[in-house]
Amino acid sequence: MSVPLKVPEVGESVREGYLTEWLKDDGDVVAADEPLYVLETDKVTMTINADVGGRLAIKVPAGQEVEVGQAVAEIDDSVEAPAAPPASGPAATPDAVAETEPEQTAQAPAVPAERGEPTPQPGKAPRATATIEDLSPAVRRLVLEHDLDPASISGTGRGGRLTKEDVLRHLDESTLQTPATDVTLRPEPPAPAAAAAAPDERQTRRRMSPLRQRLAERLVEAQQTAAMLTTFNEVDMSRVIALRKQWREKFRERHGVDLGFMSFFVKAAVNALAFVPAVNAFLDGDEIVENHYYDIGVAVSTERGLVVPVIRDADRLSFAGVETGIAELAEKARTGKLTLDDLSGGVFTVSNGGIFGSMLSTPILNPPQSAILGMHAIKKRPVVAGEDDRVEVRPMMYLALSYDHRLIDGREAVTFLKRIVECLEDPERLLLEV
Repeated sequence: MSVPLKVPEVGESVREGYLTEWLKDDGDVVAADEPLYVLETDKVTMTINADVGGRLAIKVPAGQEVEVGQAVAEIDDSVEAPAAPPASGPAATPDAVAETEPEQTAQAPAVPAERGEPTPQPGKAPRATATIEDLSPAVRRLVLEHDLDPASISGTGRGGRLTKEDVLRHLDESTLQTPATDVTLRPEPPAPAAAAAAPDERQTRRRMSPLRQRLAERLVEAQQTAAMLTTFNEVDMSRVIALRKQWREKFRERHGVDLGFMSFFVKAAVNALAFVPAVNAFLDGDEIVENHYYDIGVAVSTERGLVVPVIRDADRLSFAGVETGIAELAEKARTGKLTLDDLSGGVFTVSNGGIFGSMLSTPILNPPQSAILGMHAIKKRPVVAGEDDRVEVRPMMYLALSYDHRLIDGREAVTFLKRIVECLEDPERLLLEV
């Protein structure tokens, strides 16, 4: 019997989306709960799994707009389905979450660590021919991004065909054999062009994705509805860097995650929000709504657009709790599994343009939030330090706080940003919550 595969409900206000990619081919035999296609809406991108096992018959090709409840495929459940492949571990790959050291911030990305050979899995047939040309677009992109040899990866698709899940599982297995890296959210590599332009073609056109359309709307809305202003400061990162260097290995051994920079900024933001409550508020018509909780958003640039997953109740989390939360969100962002709940309800956002090498920028508000903190590249610069005004070379970072001047006065904004600087230049106060 053929069972229709319908676009599921993904949120109250979401009625349509964009079927960006099929992870299986027409005619493949799939297992229940096996990932089938990627659905992109104006709020979130997610992977949709099979309701039942059987033979897949695709009705709507990739690249089409679809509506909630629309049947995009059918599954013939009379065909015996294979057992679902084991789920990969929660650890994020270095490519998704690697954080650069201060002296590497504006340099070219480091060469990926040498990856170990995959562990043979029972029931997996090796690919007879595994060349780049044979691969589907999704698999080809992953292989090229991570510089992998497709012939070294066992395929579980029809006829030993290499699937996206095979490559992701290979990366997860390889990650377990390589040293852990700093954990923070990092943008994914840019997506390749939808189609290669002809040699004599001067322009190409492609439709904006729903996520990109919604992002454009929100950015313009923020510019038009808020009295946005930005104030700047700089922070000496010497003590944070020294603290990480001193405790990094023991922190990883004890908690299973690395001690990155982002946890310091998240905890500093919580401290500053408590110190200047006006920043932890927003306007709703003619009313001021004050938040008494600390859900901190971390802006992430993905290949499909900007998303801001939220770390819940960051004030109640330890540094290890924050780092674990960031690692989990990074894994979800990498695999397209962020949910609406992961993206909603933040009271303040931290954005790290420094991973691109940015020295200074003015971040745009994330409505309805009233402020956003922009981090930038850490650069060694000569500064005047000490009581004797001696000149020393210190790792310095410019910070930018954009805020809604309708609600937050300049005095409050400057005080807030100075508090961030104080917390980072004297990180012990974060541990003591003073």
